[in-house]
Amino acid sequence: MDIVYGKHSVRAVFMTRPEDVRRMLLLSGKMEPPEEFLELARKHGIKPEILPWDKFLKSGKMTDSDNHQGVCVFTEPRTILDEYDLGSLADAKSVLVLDQITNPQNLGTILRNAAFFGVDAVVFLKNRAVDVTSTAVRVAVGGAEFVKIYRVTNLARALEKMKELGFWVYGLDERGEKTLAQTEFAEKAVFVVGAEGEGLRLRTADICDVLVRIPGGRPGLESLNAGVATAVALAELFRNRS
Repeated sequence: MDIVYGKHSVRAVFMTRPEDVRRMLLLSGKMEPPEEFLELARKHGIKPEILPWDKFLKSGKMTDSDNHQGVCVFTEPRTILDEYDLGSLADAKSVLVLDQITNPQNLGTILRNAAFFGVDAVVFLKNRAVDVTSTAVRVAVGGAEFVKIYRVTNLARALEKMKELGFWVYGLDERGEKTLAQTEFAEKAVFVVGAEGEGLRLRTADICDVLVRIPGGRPGLESLNAGVATAVALAELFRNRS
């Protein structure tokens, strides 16, 4: 079972896959549990468990520092696609590819950004990369539920497959010959983002059709972290298409 907590994340689960919810925990206390979640439980035939603080944390496998906001659900594992499913992107317009992102908070921020800017899918490695952990889901604030997620064994092959589907591949890299603002994006665009401090691997960069960069930087501060860089890039793609 997956554990999802926090009001925005739980709402997103009920919006996108309510049939997967198996259990709901609500925190008891001076205030009554939010009527919104009691109603969602009634609507979908779930009997909520209203628990005091200690039992709520223990049952939900949470800690005092987790920003659960008094609501938690257990769900069937969300569908994670792989390289054999990449053909389903034939009608997509924008895809985000992550090259060895290992920080769950960065992944959560990236998933939130992707959902906000209407990205169809996020693709990243099965190995040498972070998984969609409860931390990533929490940081995504519901965004993880609104984009398809693909985990692949070979990023180079996945990018070649997307090229076959008609995508133009843009690598976000400080070595880029053009800035984002100077770039006219294709109708079907893939953005590839590397890990903070390392950027894209050479093999990944070689497969990209164009390397683009975010203008800025100063000695000792040459790059943004992956989550922020992704937001800047997707905002420019969104603006370019508007």
